[in-house]
Amino acid sequence: TTSTKRKQQVINAHVVTYQPQGDQYVLVMNRACFMNHQQPSGPASLPSLANQLFNKMPAFFSTTGDSETQHPPSQFVTDDDGLKWRLCAGAAVLNSKNQLLIGERMGKSGSWQTPQGGVDGGPKQETVIEAASRELYEEVGLKNNDHVILEQIDCELPVPLKCKYKTTGTGSWLEKEGFVGQELNWVIFRCANSNLERDPSQMTNLSGLSGEDPEFSAVRWENIDWVVDNVWEKKARPYRVLQEALQPLKKRWDERCAEPLFTGRWARDASRSVGVVEGLIARGLSEEKAAKKAEEPYIQDWQQHRDKREWSVLTYDIDGETPRRELLYPLGDFEEVFEGESTLFGGTDGGVVKRSCFYLAEMDADESNPIAHVTVSETPRGKEESLRYMKNGELILRRTFWHSWRSDKVVSTEVFVKSERPS
Repeated sequence: TTSTKRKQQVINAHVVTYQPQGDQYVLVMNRACFMNHQQPSGPASLPSLANQLFNKMPAFFSTTGDSETQHPPSQFVTDDDGLKWRLCAGAAVLNSKNQLLIGERMGKSGSWQTPQGGVDGGPKQETVIEAASRELYEEVGLKNNDHVILEQIDCELPVPLKCKYKTTGTGSWLEKEGFVGQELNWVIFRCANSNLERDPSQMTNLSGLSGEDPEFSAVRWENIDWVVDNVWEKKARPYRVLQEALQPLKKRWDERCAEPLFTGRWARDASRSVGVVEGLIARGLSEEKAAKKAEEPYIQDWQQHRDKREWSVLTYDIDGETPRRELLYPLGDFEEVFEGESTLFGGTDGGVVKRSCFYLAEMDADESNPIAHVTVSETPRGKEESLRYMKNGELILRRTFWHSWRSDKVVSTEVFVKSERPS
């Protein structure tokens, strides 16, 4: 049992002969691929005939032979009335502003929804999380445990993360296959990639992966309230369930971002740095100067600002006592004016640099609060991402630098330990 999209993919594979059997078609596959216009081993007219037959083919069919594009049937649940509901997984990805990642459906202007799809059955049955992760990759090119990670749910939700909705009366393939509708099970992910956070259109892949047809023509972040008000009427109910379930999760995320994680004085342990010299060389320093600077004392005081999610940071000179620079890290986009020479920004006469601060989910952080504070800086030398998080009582700083004149990147890691303020 499969959807129209997946039926096409089976037909697109290696068909040699067909034989109608009652209300089903049995297809035998070889290595001739019609959609790639390769010469089949059968009659020359077979490709066009197979395509014609596909448009008339009932929803239930079976296949024999090996094919990478052959899909198992979806799992389903049956309610107390004996009605059959297709089991479906929805991928709800949230950014640092608690907005939802949605896509505009291909060929349906103004129709927006999250990635979703059936939960595969067959000999190796998928879990709901596996199905949501697969759909997220196939439809928008995002990988779990890379671009996104599972949301940490450590609070009670007001409603279950699932909901049935009917599709009867729509004439869809679901109805033809005997389903009264779908049971949509939500899986909540949190954005873990700064490029995705800032502009999902530049990070996603909408071409349709793993042999799937494209599902979306555009993506964007949007408030859940807008999504509920504008989603297709048949799907409004599961999105209202998601809207209600997200209320405590959104609150809990904001609480995590407001915790005093970084408060105090921090000193870099240069003996544990990785890739710092290479990073400084990439920013224009000579090898000798980079090696020297990587060993210099680096001490900062971090204090929460009025908005507890924002930070005031005082950086000291190499003596650890003379203040060198104090900077406020507000949420969102801002400009920093600097004077004199700057290793990070480049130049010797000062200037203005565009920066942006936000929070991301971070897999490597302490499980008690798996988030990171991120600053992205657009400099004449390139783009730098500075990502800070707590792990085992230490502050970890991971910098990623993209050259403005090269396609590669340089990643470095620094470890900061708590330091006492001088009396």
